[in-house]
Formats: sequence, C-alpha cells, structure tokens
Amino acid sequence: MRVVIILTGIVAGWLFAHRKKSTSKLAEFHGRRVHDFLHSYFYFKWTSVYLKPIRYVLERPGIFPQWFYQGAGNRLMHTHHGKVVTNETAKRLIDVKQPIELTNPEQVLPYKKARDIILANAEHLAVIDCPCRQIAENPCQPIDVCFVLGEPFVDFVIEHKKGNAKRLNVTQALEILEREHKRGRVHTAWFKDVAGDRLYSICNCCGCCCLGLKAVSYGFDLVSSSGFTAHIDDAQCMHCGVCAGVCHFGAIEVDESVNINADACRGCGVCVNACPTEAVSLKEDSAKPGPIILPRE
Repeated sequence: MRVVIILTGIVAGWLFAHRKKSTSKLAEFHGRRVHDFLHSYFYFKWTSVYLKPIRYVLERPGIFPQWFYQGAGNRLMHTHHGKVVTNETAKRLIDVKQPIELTNPEQVLPYKKARDIILANAEHLAVIDCPCRQIAENPCQPIDVCFVLGEPFVDFVIEHKKGNAKRLNVTQALEILEREHKRGRVHTAWFKDVAGDRLYSICNCCGCCCLGLKAVSYGFDLVSSSGFTAHIDDAQCMHCGVCAGVCHFGAIEVDESVNINADACRGCGVCVNACPTEAVSLKEDSAKPGPIILPRE
C-alpha cells in the first residue's frame, strides 16, 4: 500500500511539473483527491486505451471465473454508466439556456453513485471521436459522435487534442445530434465517478460498437432505460418489421403481430423514428427508472 501511495505521489508530481493549463484545472476540480485526479487524467486523455481491457474481459465471459467477471462488471456498472435519452431530451441537454443542478436523482439513475446532472457552463461543448469505435475492428462511420460537456472536461480534451477534439457551438452540436438521430443511433447520457460523480458526456451509440450497449447484451445493466417503453398501435401497424430491424436491444419480434419485450426495451425511440406508418410511440413506464426531467426555461 505504501508503494502505491509513493508511486501515486511521484506520478502526480510529474504531471504537476509538466502540466498544461487544463491539467491544473482538472487537478483543482478534484482538490485533494489525488487518486481521482490521476484516474480522470488517464481516462480523459487515453479513453480508448482505458477501454481496451474492459472490452477484452466483457467479450470473454467464459475464460474468467464467474466471481471475477460478475464482480468486475458490477463494480464498473456503479461507477461508470449511461442512461438512454430521447432525442428531445438530448437536444435539451445540449441546448441548456440556464445552469442546471440535479443532485443524486436516484429515481432516474438506479446506481449507487455518479448520478448528478450539473451543467454550470453548458455552452462549453466539444465533440470527439468515439473511443468505442476507435477500438472496434470495423467501426460504424462517422466516428465523431461523442460530446463532452462542461468544464474542466472540455478544456482538457481540447488542449490535449484527445480524439480529434473540436470545440462546438450549440448549433453545430445539434446538427451532429440530428445527423446521428437520422442514422438510427441511440442517444446516451454518460456519468462517471471521476467526472465528479456526474454527467460529462452524451454519445450517439450503435449496438455493434458501443461497449455500454454490448454490456447490456452480456447481462449488465450498464445503460439504463430512458424511462419510456415503445408501444404499437395495431390499427396503424402493417407488420413490415422495420422496427425490429432497427432495434439495438432485440426487444421487438414480428410474426403475425408485433411483440415488444418491455424488459428489454430501453425506450430510445429509434423504432419510433423508423416506422413508416407512425404506428410506434413511447410511453412513460412506471416500472422503470424515471426519465430525466429538466427545468423548463
């Protein structure tokens, strides 16, 4: 333990001596929590490297002892997780007109920590290449689909040139969001312990590349529901199967009728946007964590 403390001090001292301005801001954000500062520095600077061992373990449940596999997954789930958000909510989180502070909304995020939504400088936005797609073998395109929100995170990724980071204004961010919405991506809000236990990113995810969505298929509730479930209007449905084809969670089956597995459905709304007859809608589901409700401007 003493060796770990000494090494932590040495690394922190080296970073301080060679610091960029944004590194100082990140250190100030964490205060005396040196371990959290180092953890966040590594995560925000080399996210794709950070995710590679997680991907390796996640995709190989059979080669690890079950206690290790489940334990590692559950620990990750409560320190770094996402919540599906509808297109409307994603737009509102991007285009915040006033500071927002929603602390510890456990009815929205069913995790032990990392639940706060604090957007004091919401106009500070950046887009980076998706770390999950960076380590995927044949990633979906384009890969510039992850937004970083607020400070000190935006300044850090910009100054360290992480993932081709670019600063955005709200209009540019909304254009990317709409572009990915039309592609049928799932909008997700991401929370992390070393991001101050709060929201720090919004991504536009696909089931084939996103480790969070993959984790759901491996039995980890790493990405919680938007709070809504898809419903079918039988009178308008023509059983074309488009909704089943675009569902990232395998929640829809089409035979003589359209069946939605409410437990599997994350309420992303991709099927709503894809349905040619407008037969699909989202309805709030009291059996799931509630939706993110932002103050009206």
